[in-house]
Amino acid sequence: MTRTLGAPLAPFADALPVPQRLVAAEQHGQLSVPIRAGAHRFHRDLPESAVWGYDGTVPGPTIEAERGQAVTVVWRNELDGTLPVVVTTAPKATDASGVPVQCVPGLSGGPPDQDAAALAGHTVVHLHGALTPAAYDGWAENLFAPGQHAVFHYPMDQRAALIWYHDHVMGVTRFDVYAGLAGLWIIRDRRERELGLPEGPPFEVPLLIQDRNFGLDESGRLTGQLVHKTDPEAMEAFPPFTVVNGKVWPLLEVQPATYRFRVLNGSNARTYRLVLLHDGEPELRRITQIGTDHGLLRTPASLPPDGLVLASAERADLLVDFSDLEPGSELTLLNFDGWCSVSIAGAKASTRSSQVACVQKGTITVTATPTTGFEIAGIGHRFALGSADAGPGDLGDCAVRRNV
Repeated sequence: MTRTLGAPLAPFADALPVPQRLVAAEQHGQLSVPIRAGAHRFHRDLPESAVWGYDGTVPGPTIEAERGQAVTVVWRNELDGTLPVVVTTAPKATDASGVPVQCVPGLSGGPPDQDAAALAGHTVVHLHGALTPAAYDGWAENLFAPGQHAVFHYPMDQRAALIWYHDHVMGVTRFDVYAGLAGLWIIRDRRERELGLPEGPPFEVPLLIQDRNFGLDESGRLTGQLVHKTDPEAMEAFPPFTVVNGKVWPLLEVQPATYRFRVLNGSNARTYRLVLLHDGEPELRRITQIGTDHGLLRTPASLPPDGLVLASAERADLLVDFSDLEPGSELTLLNFDGWCSVSIAGAKASTRSSQVACVQKGTITVTATPTTGFEIAGIGHRFALGSADAGPGDLGDCAVRRNV
């Protein structure tokens, strides 16, 4: 049985955004970060979505700090209104054609959760991965209300690493992070600088990988409304659209040089297994992993032959060598793990810096079997680090074949 779905969004239409840098040393270690409601466009062809964000952006600013130089952050809660996410549980795990409802947009017949809809903007911030005194760790019950602020002191007495900050309110962290309350934090130190690694743009690129779903109007068009949908067989949400730095399937054009990608899986539940392809063949030899959650490894490591696995909140520090690529070369990063997984972003080797080109669409085939769930094969997408999966109908015309 084959069901062909339309393409709700064109892949690789948006340039990969790079979050604003907030360098603590430039402000004498004293930062003030508002937490605001805002509007964000996740894709060129989507209406704006209502979001919550640090400084009103999705993701929040990338904060950079130096080891041994304490940072004080005034987290100012300026949220107004209620949670900008429709929360629902679909009545069935699959639709009439056997397609998992979590792999498609919309509510899939689920009623909006009125308790979630009434959530006001209480928040608390957790700096995930930091060595932090208990009073400033963002305990889930230490929340502060709209109009209030919290002053947190972070010693930064730890080695260089990529960590991240996010909302941490008891019982609703998943909804608040889904609404946009997450951002990256980079700690730097002298020892790491002695290695001569790329630091800052254009050759150091932070990648916050998440997944999102959106509502549908009566005509079946995407509305931009954020939807957090589960089903009777899975308490976690596995949305079909991969979002990297706040954009669905973005595109990055790169120079023939070595790039440093600071990667975080910021999805609520999804695990990614990322594989880099060139002309349909694995190109994992281009990637060297130099760090994980708490900083640099003792020695660089090659990726496993089946790809880089990142569970929720895990980080990876990667060097990717594009130096031997000719202008116009195309590679693809695919996710081969989890529900509704397919390719996600595109980029090209170029002699120009930070130039973004449109990429040619390929065909994505999503095959479901009773034992393995959804497996993905992506054909012909151009390279770009930064995305990881999608659902039926998300990338061009998509055939979903159900084996029975």
